[in-house]
Amino acid sequence: MNLRLLGLVGLIYISLVYAEQVKYTGYKVIRITPKNEKEVEVLRDLESLGLSFWTGPNPPNRSSDVLFPPHMFDVIDTVRGAGLEVSEYISDVQSVIDETSIVGKSINKRNGINEFRFDIYHRLDEILDWLDELEKLHPDLASTFSIGKSYEGRDLRILKIAKPSGTQKRAIWIDASIHAREWITGGVTLFIINELLNGNNPIYQGWIEDYDWYFLPVHNPDGFEYSHTNNRLWRKTRSNAPSSTCKGADPNRNWDYYWRTGGSSTNPCSETYAGPKAFSEPETNLTAQFINTIADQLDFFVSLHSYSQLILISYGVRVPFPPHDVYMKIGTEAATAIAKRYGTRFVPGNIVDLLYVASGGSMDWVKGIHDVPLAYTFELRDRGSYGFLLPPNQIQPSSLELLDGLAVMIDAVRKGIPPTVQS
Repeated sequence: MNLRLLGLVGLIYISLVYAEQVKYTGYKVIRITPKNEKEVEVLRDLESLGLSFWTGPNPPNRSSDVLFPPHMFDVIDTVRGAGLEVSEYISDVQSVIDETSIVGKSINKRNGINEFRFDIYHRLDEILDWLDELEKLHPDLASTFSIGKSYEGRDLRILKIAKPSGTQKRAIWIDASIHAREWITGGVTLFIINELLNGNNPIYQGWIEDYDWYFLPVHNPDGFEYSHTNNRLWRKTRSNAPSSTCKGADPNRNWDYYWRTGGSSTNPCSETYAGPKAFSEPETNLTAQFINTIADQLDFFVSLHSYSQLILISYGVRVPFPPHDVYMKIGTEAATAIAKRYGTRFVPGNIVDLLYVASGGSMDWVKGIHDVPLAYTFELRDRGSYGFLLPPNQIQPSSLELLDGLAVMIDAVRKGIPPTVQS
């Protein structure tokens, strides 16, 4: 079977359907596990054909999840015939989208504001309205402001939580939804905000006493909105690529730290397209400019992604990182804390070791340029049963277990993290 010919048909099909609302009726997510480097090449061939990898392509003995349209199901048999382990994880992607894409309005009033619900997902306008209402409800704690506009003119909105103290505190940063389809990350971030401002847990209240908090709940607002209106599985920004009809760049391959040195693409149609240059995307450039203004204050950086249940450590390229053992110890302790509540198992480790080379990421830039004492990327639930389509009834448990892990990390920050010495 000619895989490359099938791939061209697939690419043509995908380009056509992206012009209107994309339906994934009959599409399957297939988990493929290579046993050796020769079989890894089969995965790379699939990638070159334009198939969407939800995870991977990964090295031997680590699985990759691949989205297959119905007209390319013959390729699944070809892959199986080549000796790779193949199993079906999602039998009909559209039915899962229909089941899990529960989006609604918060209409219940409490204390004069909309009671924000955490059993549904929310559109961008409602998220921003809620942030504004939090500022009105907590004028001495919360402030919200825009750091600039996205490519399509939407606000990149920060929520800052800071209790007046008379002195400048150290700071913690959390961002989400840098990849548009990863809706659970925004839901979790909003839940954490709610716990800090409207909850009564003394541990979380202590965090407000000790730290200023900066939240960017929707890092990629254009892509996020597009994932609601046109394509639930959209990942990138929505900028125009030079000399291409394909839209957007991968905003987590666009940061100016070892940019485009591996694990990213020069093809504007690729989901890992790094952009025409570092910081070509206003969403990454403006965020980096703002982080520059608080970097001396910043003790702890967290970026939320999904899925796979991982606690990722820099770097996404092979450069020396002396405090690796310290980060692994903290990550392992955080994973243990996370598991205590619901039994959810997270695995800590370096990006390259657990996933693949991925240059130009936000965490690498924050650690490499500013040497923030502690920096992690979390890949949230699950491990593939829903993948990017996690139902909203998992927002609350995902948030609570993450808070358990963050408690370990914040305690470590309080005790002090050894500085990095780049070689």
